[in-house]
Amino acid sequence: MANVRRRLERLERFLAPEPAADPYDAIKRLALQSLATEDLMVLAEVIEHGKPECQWMEREAAPVKALTCAFEQEVQLAGYRSTAEFQRSCASRR
Repeated sequence: MANVRRRLERLERFLAPEPAADPYDAIKRLALQSLATEDLMVLAEVIEHGKPECQWMEREAAPVKALTCAFEQEVQLAGYRSTAEFQRSCASRR
């Protein structure tokens, strides 16, 4: 139980509102906030263990795909036609 509590606390700190350094961070934060808790926990495990994509099981691939879709949706809500257009826009600001 303490392990689950620690993970939830880590996720809460990760998702805590803070000013975004750039538009990419803001979009990423919004996309993460739209995911289910279970998906966030699986993503945290994937990151924590550094498991390569070629070794992901469906349980790990599904939340990554959900994050990718959520990111794309947030990009479109921000007025961009695609993630590629958004990334070009971010790169030109640097």
